[in-house]
Amino acid sequence: MKKIFSPSGILCVLVLAVMFAGGASMVYGTFFKTQTAVSSSSAVNFREEYPFENAAPAVPATPAPAAELSFTEKIKKIENKIDNSKNNIIGKERFLELCGAYRRLTMQTETKNIVLLNNGMLTTIVDKTAPEKAERIAGSIIAFKDSTEEAGVPFLFIQEPQKVCKYDDEMPAGKYSYINDNLDEHLKLLEAGGVETFDLREGIHEAGLDHYSLYFRTDHHWTMEAALKATRIIAAELNDRYGYGFDLSLLDDENYNFDTKSRWYLGAQGRNVTLGYISPDDFTVVTPKFETSFTVEHPDKALTLEGDFYETMFDHEMLSTKGYYDKSTYEAILFGNRPLTRIVNHNSDGPKIMLLHDSYAASVAPFLSLFCSEVDLVDVRPANGNFNGSLDAFRDETEPDLVLLMFCSPENINRSKG
Repeated sequence: MKKIFSPSGILCVLVLAVMFAGGASMVYGTFFKTQTAVSSSSAVNFREEYPFENAAPAVPATPAPAAELSFTEKIKKIENKIDNSKNNIIGKERFLELCGAYRRLTMQTETKNIVLLNNGMLTTIVDKTAPEKAERIAGSIIAFKDSTEEAGVPFLFIQEPQKVCKYDDEMPAGKYSYINDNLDEHLKLLEAGGVETFDLREGIHEAGLDHYSLYFRTDHHWTMEAALKATRIIAAELNDRYGYGFDLSLLDDENYNFDTKSRWYLGAQGRNVTLGYISPDDFTVVTPKFETSFTVEHPDKALTLEGDFYETMFDHEMLSTKGYYDKSTYEAILFGNRPLTRIVNHNSDGPKIMLLHDSYAASVAPFLSLFCSEVDLVDVRPANGNFNGSLDAFRDETEPDLVLLMFCSPENINRSKG
């Protein structure tokens, strides 16, 4: 009887082919391969530099006795070790790309928690935030807002959009992400606590912008072109609220150079599903045509840059090096997730802004700084920037004219107090 290969049989043949091509090293791996570790730890102790008021001395925690792992947990631990060892396996990317090609060929729309939207873009499924967690996060923001207003400084929370549009989720059948539900609930809690808010999702919708055109197909971030558009909407809102008088024509496209690097960038979601599943994005660097003069400081890197917009706002080594699986070109903007960055604009006498931010706002800050005398960016996310000092102490020392919080997902904003 004639046998017909099933899809799983085809995958097996592909796996065997890769193993044969890679030889024994595909199986055993090059575990003695030398790798350069890049440390993200800060050389500056921000907790000491900006201490919390009445902070109790740190007491070393007593380690809890190790719990006995269940059989299932032991198996999971072994699987994680194997998964981590993939970084040392020759031919890893080729093997995973074949798996990705198989998933795309068989029209699978989900890999782990990453889904392919109906429009061909990738996104991450987000679960519903537990009410007690949402209240705790909102409470930390409300507390910082209260202390900021007591210090005589206006405070505004800007809700950045996420990739899934509130008005058109483009989700494949049977899939749902709670991201916009979470953000709606979060804004309600903040407003109930007296926080001034601006929902940039609505600003983008009212401006008639195509939501999905603002994003990379393979990443959760928006593009630099989108950041320029978002900055215009934000600047207009700041004019309305605080009477700053920013000249919005400064952000017109005709005043900028758009340098596009073709098929240059594979975002975080794309790296998970591989080039076998989706093709890379173009990456466009946006810089002003007009004269600019900045000093940009990254204290944790002991790095100070002076010059024009292009010279000071980018990590040029990262910007000029393509690496689909080991480089994140988006992090070339302001050298990625830094705990503290100071941008001084020598051509402006505008307001001084303290900006608590995530990586979305990192691409907005360079454009916003065109209107400001100074922008101090603070990233409190423990897994990223990790500014772990007191925000109150930092604010009181720097004396900003305005404090902005800009986040696409507020779940890491829980450190306004020690």
